[in-house]
Amino acid sequence: MRSAIAGYLPRLLLAALVEWFGNGMFLAASAVYFVRVAGLSAQSVGFGFTLAGLTALGLAVPMGTLADRIGVQRALVVLNLWRAATMCGYLVVDGWWGFLLVTAAAVTGDQSMQPLTQALVGERVTQEMRSRVLAVHRTALNVGISIGGLAATIPLATGTLAAYQWMFGLAACTFVLAAILIAGLPPVARPVPVARPISGLRMLRDRRLLAFAGYDSLLALWLPIMYIAFPLWLISQSTVPAGAIGPLHAVNTVLCVLLQLPSSKLATDPRSAIRLYAAGPAFLALACLAFVATPLLPTTLLATAGFAVAIVLLTLGELCHVNASWTLSYALAPEAQRAQFLSGFGLGRISSTRVYGPILMTGVVLALGTAGWLGLMGLFVLAVGVPSKLARFIQRGSP
Repeated sequence: MRSAIAGYLPRLLLAALVEWFGNGMFLAASAVYFVRVAGLSAQSVGFGFTLAGLTALGLAVPMGTLADRIGVQRALVVLNLWRAATMCGYLVVDGWWGFLLVTAAAVTGDQSMQPLTQALVGERVTQEMRSRVLAVHRTALNVGISIGGLAATIPLATGTLAAYQWMFGLAACTFVLAAILIAGLPPVARPVPVARPISGLRMLRDRRLLAFAGYDSLLALWLPIMYIAFPLWLISQSTVPAGAIGPLHAVNTVLCVLLQLPSSKLATDPRSAIRLYAAGPAFLALACLAFVATPLLPTTLLATAGFAVAIVLLTLGELCHVNASWTLSYALAPEAQRAQFLSGFGLGRISSTRVYGPILMTGVVLALGTAGWLGLMGLFVLAVGVPSKLARFIQRGSP
């Protein structure tokens, strides 16, 4: 098995590195671009992401079903080419409707990547090795994000349209290269059982799946906090320059590079994953408190340090969420419909990161300021006790 992993893992890791270099640039700079360069309001950007997320939400399970039919590897190649096209789309569209159209296409492609990548690993790796391989993959992913986030400092610091156009074009090239790398992966060494996919509506009546997806949705709010609330809070409520956003994002990704593999050992089975699920919202609550306190600090240097502390706490919450969700989603997914069920589990993540998360961040948290951050912190505090309830679902099966 280790020789089989060695046959494809380097190419898969290189694909993750280049793909997320492009995605890291976009994630670090896009919110500021849409508000400061494209001239959209923060609320319209949040609403646009919400509508785009609804599109991705509706297509998530069909995308997983299609991947089970045509092969996960082929589906990943097509998705990366699709994402390259959406980056090119940002170069030519103008106004809110154009932003909405391209963003809906981009979000649909982006949100299908994680469950299908997880399904690809599931095809090729034994159960005891899956979390470790995914942790190594996510480490490569975070190296790409960190480099991309630092590269985003150029358009963020200059603020010119030309600099952002360069960023979109380069991101498109990274997705094309990732598609080429994934297309060159060796075929699956052993056949995967093929079964007729069940209907999406029937799958979504599984209350155990819905319960875990719902809780996962809450923990996945770390992403819209990181890429929407944090940069807009920084430029509107502090004296820290916008050029610091890229390096502060790099704090997140460097920590993920260092801690992803060691932390994966904390969720080797469903029971330990449940415990890690409980730790996640505790760190997210502390991060919210740090975001509240940072603008009150008297100097730019202290405020920058305060944002760094908030990012560290947010990263710890991210690691708890990611590692726990890998183990638990595999436990819920039957092998023959793995891509379909993993896509179903991912509906919770799509809901928070792309549907209600952006509008929650822009229309509630940022709109209310300190009160909004404290309300979000209270929600995370209440969530700490939920995993103990979910543990009963693991013990009893689908309720």
